Amino acid sequence: MRLCIANDMKARRPHGRRAFSFMELIAALAVIGLLAVAGVTRFGASTVDNLGAEGFARKLALDLMQARRRTIATGDNHYLLLTVASGKVASYTMYRRAAGGDTVVDQTRTVPPNVNVTTSGTTLEFDFDGTALAAYSIVVAGPQRTWTVSTTIATGAVQITAS
Repeated sequence: MRLCIANDMKARRPHGRRAFSFMELIAALAVIGLLAVAGVTRFGASTVDNLGAEGFARKLALDLMQARRRTIATGDNHYLLLTVASGKVASYTMYRRAAGGDTVVDQTRTVPPNVNVTTSGTTLEFDFDGTALAAYSIVVAGPQRTWTVSTTIATGAVQITAS
């Protein structure tokens, strides 16, 4: 009878451990950190800056499309107001033009370091039907590549082209 109880107790024990120890987690993070450092040194800082410039160009294009969509949805003009310092764009904010006055719609977005942004105008506005009030052109330049975010007047369509 004792033999049956001993076998029964063995069957109830959990098989192996099911979690990482703290040391295993630290070791895995150290390996990931070393791989990240090796990647940055391999590709260089200019590649990282180019990725930042491309990301900013895409974010700017998405915010322009969002302003256009909000204009169509609400019937109130929406626009991006770009803040220019020393001939280059430093940041931008989305506004809603309403009867009670202009209101901020979204948070201010700043230009990342080592990214140069120039523009044809400081107010990028869309009319109630989604058309752009002008043909806007914003040039986002990284160390090695340049992206142009542009709008079409008649349709308000936003495009990104790389060069």
